[in-house]
Amino acid sequence: MDTHKTLFKELPLEHIEPDSNQPRKLEYATPRDKEKLMNSIKQFGLEEPLMVMEIEDGRYLIIDGHRRYDCLKDLGFKSVMCQIYPNLDEGELHLRRYEKQNNRRAWKPQEKSNALHSIKTSLNLKTIKQLAELISMSATVVSNSLQLREQKLEYLQVMEKYELTEAYRLEFVRLRPKLRRVKQYEVHDIIKIIFEKVRHKVIRSSKDFRKIAKIFARAAANEKEIIEFLSDPDTTVAALDIKTIQSGFSLHIEQLIQEISAKRKNGTPFSSKEETQLRELKKLL
Repeated sequence: MDTHKTLFKELPLEHIEPDSNQPRKLEYATPRDKEKLMNSIKQFGLEEPLMVMEIEDGRYLIIDGHRRYDCLKDLGFKSVMCQIYPNLDEGELHLRRYEKQNNRRAWKPQEKSNALHSIKTSLNLKTIKQLAELISMSATVVSNSLQLREQKLEYLQVMEKYELTEAYRLEFVRLRPKLRRVKQYEVHDIIKIIFEKVRHKVIRSSKDFRKIAKIFARAAANEKEIIEFLSDPDTTVAALDIKTIQSGFSLHIEQLIQEISAKRKNGTPFSSKEETQLRELKKLL
């Protein structure tokens, strides 16, 4: 049967099963939301059929409609109108479910990350570019979203606690590797302080995370200013940025130190000209 062809039919509710691998959790924003959905079904009936896949004769798996199914069960419905797909392979199932649910309401960042990962692995896509083209998203957004799955559980829980938007979470993926301990502030302390500033709107844009990353790249030179930023809950990233702007001379010195350190770390030999210049620099110092 062509996977693009579907059948609309009323099915016994007892023949329908929720999908335990559904990336979106069965939850309502508030208890009132479930009540509103149940009242709507009681008054107008089910205005949109459940989207299900036929597993075998008499068994159907929900692709989309878990909340409606939940309400129908509580209301005592015996049957429900469904849009029935044939038994799809795993990749097609994940892709169709994502497309359907993506058009209805915004995904939570972690749910979206899990959904994209399922599509990529089940379709055996080799690159992020292939996945991005398939779902019409930019490769950068897809890459950052997938990286959310790789964050420590501790950070995922903190992001949930502070209810960070997707934009902040994706910028955090870029920021996290740049953070480092500064005096008494461990990395997890710094993260919580930054998230607190977001919650209290001291940090008003996710783009501020990029400025913080640049400042931490020069943490040794900016240590005093970073500590002031971390210890004062009202200090903004803009104020920190102004305080850490370096003069041309100090910036050149810092860049030189970084280049010398990188060569030593990588075991890259200095050229004869560089050796001569380093000896002259040593004499001056």
